[in-house]
Amino acid sequence: MDKREDIPEVNFSNRLQKNFEFDVVTNHEVLRDNIPSTHNPFRPARLHFYSILFILKGRGKHFIDFKTYNYKRGSIIFIAKDQVHAFERNIKRKAIFFIFTEKFLEKSNLGSNLMQQINLYNYHLYPPILQLEESEISFFETLARRIREEYHTTEDFATEEIIASLLKVFLLMAERIRKKKTYTPVQSNYYPTFLAFQKLVQENLLQNRKVQFYAQALNISTKKLNRIVQEIMNKPVKEYIHEQLIMEIKRFLMNTDLSIKEIAYKSGFDEPTNFVKYFKKNTQSTPSAFRKEF
Repeated sequence: MDKREDIPEVNFSNRLQKNFEFDVVTNHEVLRDNIPSTHNPFRPARLHFYSILFILKGRGKHFIDFKTYNYKRGSIIFIAKDQVHAFERNIKRKAIFFIFTEKFLEKSNLGSNLMQQINLYNYHLYPPILQLEESEISFFETLARRIREEYHTTEDFATEEIIASLLKVFLLMAERIRKKKTYTPVQSNYYPTFLAFQKLVQENLLQNRKVQFYAQALNISTKKLNRIVQEIMNKPVKEYIHEQLIMEIKRFLMNTDLSIKEIAYKSGFDEPTNFVKYFKKNTQSTPSAFRKEF
């Protein structure tokens, strides 16, 4: 096992030096070139951008956070910003991998507030994988092919806008299909505030896990924040915060070689013993046992 002090932090990088934050990578390119070159794609890394992995052929597994997801032809995997993921080395897979930033979508009116309209990347609410029916696959294949063709042609009039438009259609059609599946769509006037709360938790979790801190940042009462999270997640806000902290701790345990003591301090605990007790209380396992298991 290679020694590494932390999970690689991967920022967006455009291989073809385009002037917009979008890229397309095929499975062949990942295997041949170890794309992206900034890190080993077959080892866990935290991505600071959004991704779509569309499986055109083959079966296999993709690793996101501390879970493994099985895929097959017609699977679309949505990897949210700041999640930890890793490819498997699968030469039989035919796939296309889109990477892009929120800025890329929001630069045009077409993409403004798109992430608030869809739940594809809200892994707290839904699984990150969507399985298409055979009758639906050809439509998405056509879209994906057209996006790739537009990306690789010599830049012409409105290249960026066309790609953004096609990507929006891809995302919205996938969201429509998801809503028709067994997942119950979130319908709440509180949803925009909940998204803002999620973002705050993501940015401040390791420094602050007090409910009052997040309520003040949102300029609402703790009672209202609890009502919002309860309505959308069906759990108290404190429980939600603890779940996110446990997930972050599991990321450290599974994807780094940091010691238990180092992870404790990194997770905001003053004493490693309190950290171990906290983790065991919430997972029924010690940090060491969890690391050994995975």
